[in-house]
Amino acid sequence: MGTDSGQSSFRRGVMSLVILALLKREDMYGYQLVQETAASSGGRLTTQEGSLYPVLYKLQEQGFISDKRVKVGKRMTRVYYHLEPAGETRLAELSQEYRELTQGVFQIMGEVMDHGEA
Repeated sequence: MGTDSGQSSFRRGVMSLVILALLKREDMYGYQLVQETAASSGGRLTTQEGSLYPVLYKLQEQGFISDKRVKVGKRMTRVYYHLEPAGETRLAELSQEYRELTQGVFQIMGEVMDHGEA
């Protein structure tokens, strides 16, 4: 069955939420987003740059974020990502959806744990 695609779809959704939340703090470039994700989650949530970029590109296509190329040094260019107003709205929606989803899951888990120990 499609559990791997289901898990990766869930992870992409979570990463969308995380990216939008981090960009609400400040504009960041890809590797910085990877580092901040790990640091801000206490190491509980990690990602690779390779799996981050498809999420970034999708958020761009949807108009939630934009990018800006900044020259760093003589030859290097960094792409900074910026949260757009539509992205702020989407962040609020995703945050609410995620909060309700996790509360429901933990409520069910609590009921199962309570019944299982009785």
